[in-house]
Amino acid sequence: MVLKLREQLIKEVAIRLPYLSPESCQCLTATQRERILRWLASHDRLSDHVVPYITRNLLSVPLYSLEFYKCHQLTNDMLIEFAEASNFSRLKSLIIHQCQQVQDSGIRAITKGQLSLEYVALRKLNNLTNAGLDGIHSAFLKEIDFRWNEKIQDQGILTIVSNNLNLRFIRLMNCHSLTGQCVVYIAQNLAGKLEILDIEGLKYLDADVFLNLVDHCPNIRSLNLFGILNIDTDGLFTLFVRSTRMLQLNLSYTTCFLQEPVADYICCMPLSLVDLCLSGTQVYSTQIMIRALTRLTHLEHLRVNGLATINDDALDQILSVMGCRLKTLEMNGYITVGSLTDRSIEHIVNYCPLLEELSLNLLSFTSTLDSLLQLFGTPKRALQLRSVSLSSFRNINERVLWSLVENCLNLKELELSGIPFVDDALISSLKHCRKLSHLNIKGCKQVTDSSICDLLGVCKFISLVLSGCFHLTDRSILAMAYTQPFLEEIYISGCIRISPAAVRYLQDNTIRRLYIDHKIPNAMPDALMARNLDTGLFEQVK
Repeated sequence: MVLKLREQLIKEVAIRLPYLSPESCQCLTATQRERILRWLASHDRLSDHVVPYITRNLLSVPLYSLEFYKCHQLTNDMLIEFAEASNFSRLKSLIIHQCQQVQDSGIRAITKGQLSLEYVALRKLNNLTNAGLDGIHSAFLKEIDFRWNEKIQDQGILTIVSNNLNLRFIRLMNCHSLTGQCVVYIAQNLAGKLEILDIEGLKYLDADVFLNLVDHCPNIRSLNLFGILNIDTDGLFTLFVRSTRMLQLNLSYTTCFLQEPVADYICCMPLSLVDLCLSGTQVYSTQIMIRALTRLTHLEHLRVNGLATINDDALDQILSVMGCRLKTLEMNGYITVGSLTDRSIEHIVNYCPLLEELSLNLLSFTSTLDSLLQLFGTPKRALQLRSVSLSSFRNINERVLWSLVENCLNLKELELSGIPFVDDALISSLKHCRKLSHLNIKGCKQVTDSSICDLLGVCKFISLVLSGCFHLTDRSILAMAYTQPFLEEIYISGCIRISPAAVRYLQDNTIRRLYIDHKIPNAMPDALMARNLDTGLFEQVK
């Protein structure tokens, strides 16, 4: 997959923007202008020098989407200048993520008068407070994403929900200054329009919070309570009993089901649930967990990571009832519990014919996974699989891996980290999986440039985790620069033969901002690897 001419032209226009006249930019569509501005922000070209040319050449027609992702150059003055452009009043989507210089004044300026906004994401803004939310006012606003904003308080959420009464999706993950009162404000103002609520990381939810949710929000279909340690159990019981349209529920790392008197409450979860996550949620007894799961007759996606109450026999009883419906099964982290063996793998294969996503990371150090040969060797079932994660299986049968890469041709995500058998021959065989976009082979020490370059020619990657593959050199990185314009994150820590200079070149050739994890001790910042024409090997230039 190489950079299309369209994207190459976007890059060239962005680089030469200060030298172009307004007349020469008139042929650019709104979408093209949005991409040019996004490229400038993603590649740290958003300097004070270029801002006037952005205003003159790009904002001369209405834009509908703005995205600034980890742009440390973005300032309040820039946002204010953008907002003052004559045609800047028709935004539908606004994304500002981890831009450290942005404060309330910039957010107010860029959102004031934007009456067509449908989606607003203000994430990881350390300086954003309640005052910055005053300007968000749109009858069309459906979704807000304010995750990881430490200074937003309940009153700011009240301002948002009272000014935007058509909100349906609210994501407030890890906003640690919020309390349960913000949920009360949301429920009372949005009522039946609220559909998705993500309040992961709140410290406490009392009975009043749950009563307001069930009284005012009958249409809520997704609720994330991840990591909320202090939950009023009677209120949660009321939510379970009265929520008849809940489709997705995340109760991960909650501790309210450890005590016997209230542990049975988990057996009252809404029967309408399709997607359930109980990762790290410890329950009083195995029998209670079995009853809680087997009564959910519509469940299709199940995530139960690291639960001490699940063993081989319990999984047999659970999957014999509900396995025929499951499309997603995630069971990671059982090595710390030590309760699952290859018998559990047999139950998964025997009872789950519809699986599309299977994750068994850190399930057991001793398992061979032989039973997966039946799953991967059955053409219909193999072609259904979209995501497979099998990290850290030291004793895995090598035939299982070959069956996986040869038969699961529709894979989009694959994780094989920490498996000693993974080598060039196996990775090269993945070139038949042309839909593969996420690959994790961390710590697979036999992998070299040869197999990685084979894959780069046929797959369009979004994420690559190659940390610890110390045989890799700049050859792979330069190949990525020419073939992977849509790459968004790459992990190559410990790859000592990959130079920082090559990584910077790769970064310059991706469309979006590339997240890079490249920690190598004592590396020269300007070191460069190049091909030795005599030997054909990549070596460090001296």
